[in-house]
Amino acid sequence: MALLFYDGFDTYATADITKEWNSITGTVAISPTDGRRGGSCLMAPSITNTFNGLVSRTFPSRNSVVIGFAFEISSLTLDVASPPIMRLLDGSSNQNEVVINRTTGTLSVTRNGTVLAGPSAASISMDDYNYIEYKTVIHDTTGSFELRLNGVTILSASNIDTKATANASVSSISFGFSNGLYHSKSVWSYDDIYILDTTGATNNDFLGDVRIDAIYPSADGNYAEWTPSTGSDHYALVDDATPNTTDYVSDSTVGNKDSFVMGNPPAMAGQLIYGVKVKAMANKDDAGARDLKVGVRSGTTDDLSAAQALSTSWRYYSNIYEVDPATGLAWTPGTVDALEALIETA
Repeated sequence: MALLFYDGFDTYATADITKEWNSITGTVAISPTDGRRGGSCLMAPSITNTFNGLVSRTFPSRNSVVIGFAFEISSLTLDVASPPIMRLLDGSSNQNEVVINRTTGTLSVTRNGTVLAGPSAASISMDDYNYIEYKTVIHDTTGSFELRLNGVTILSASNIDTKATANASVSSISFGFSNGLYHSKSVWSYDDIYILDTTGATNNDFLGDVRIDAIYPSADGNYAEWTPSTGSDHYALVDDATPNTTDYVSDSTVGNKDSFVMGNPPAMAGQLIYGVKVKAMANKDDAGARDLKVGVRSGTTDDLSAAQALSTSWRYYSNIYEVDPATGLAWTPGTVDALEALIETA
């Protein structure tokens, strides 16, 4: 697998950030209108006159990763000379960082604070989204990195030390300002984040400037074996743009499925679809083990994730499909339009 995680911040509100991300530090928020296409974005820190704002997400340890994200900064008058805007970590310890330089808007790459390259000749635009991509191999002698701004390489190096910890890997990423110093004059906004490794034949290198679109159930699908909390339309209980736990579908019989016809993503000329992620918010309401499988129905093919253990707290459970499981080929607008989101009690 190459595509590890992505998020466009359109499917949840501020109170629900930790249902998708592993931890929050300081003041962060989901803005429903400040994303780069008028949708949602992450603000970290979310207001001026705040100490910090940071979100972190773990993933399976990898020796090499590629990250892309849209970034906007409201002011370059920063209280810290070169704060990181993105960190790659081994556990809780920094490996590499992409930092923004005060007043100039140029970028640098550091290894746990030690400058590896920069400042760049190019600078980001203030009060406008810029798309930043970073690829790195973690090693103490043959490490490498490449930093791109809006599709153009601005910094790179090879055969260098990119390993700051005992391990030649990263297992977590964080976005936002967390130096613990007074950071008073700037709001940072993030949108359309992806994380991938460099394995396999699909999604193993820079994707370029991508957009992430959320679609929601629009009708009941092939399966309707779970129990609606009210009424008879299953999809109408799970079609909220942000989590709503007052209506839902539920089930206690292993093997029962519910599926949902989905709305269609925006049509665009020449579009490439790098992946489809099915995401369900769920919990268990009693003692004992209970699992959930999440997947898609494409044509007559059902494909589900491994069983994912449920918690008594509401959380997101998801599965990423880089190709259409019915054909093994890349997704097309037509196959995405025709799929159903699928859940199964396990």
